[in-house]
Amino acid sequence: MKFSIDNLALSHADHRGVEGVDAVLEPGRVVVILGAAGSGKALLLRALAGRADADAGQVRLGGRLIGRFTGAERAGAIAQPGAGRRGLFGRKPLDLADAIAGKPHWLFAQDPLSALDPLTQLARIAQLRDAARQGIGVVVTLADPVLAARLADDVLLLGQGRMLAFGPAREALEHQKLRQAFGVEVMVIGDANGRLLPVPIGYATQ
Repeated sequence: MKFSIDNLALSHADHRGVEGVDAVLEPGRVVVILGAAGSGKALLLRALAGRADADAGQVRLGGRLIGRFTGAERAGAIAQPGAGRRGLFGRKPLDLADAIAGKPHWLFAQDPLSALDPLTQLARIAQLRDAARQGIGVVVTLADPVLAARLADDVLLLGQGRMLAFGPAREALEHQKLRQAFGVEVMVIGDANGRLLPVPIGYATQ
């Protein structure tokens, strides 16, 4: 089941969060929602799960509006492990391995690489990519472009109150787009797996 996002606009309280989100998320791929703090990453993830109302646009899963899914149907289609928090649907948080073992259609994870040492981050990245190889659609939020480049097949980049890019990681993590999203200059290096990593090196110049 694909996620189709059409001209989505979301707000939190009285403040517009993000607008102009258009994307199709394919199962069997890792999608990273990337952006700085306050860019609307968590809000967009909630909207994909049918837990945040849209100001405009729509989200469909398998051609059906996500808002028309029952809570049980959403829970059956989407798993979200929670690191010490209550799960997205009010249940006891799932461990990531348990969530993957349940073979959901989609796996959502909010900041799954934060506060981890580098070795554990690499193991978690391998775990998430293995889930995608099993056909699970994986959507995670991150605030680090280097980790996004290591993990993602596709990147949905948020910044300046809107979607700045969506597509394969090599294209979405382009220097100028990251400059807009984070206000930093980057230097691109390659890793041992041939992935290009955009490493922040300083403040963006005018």
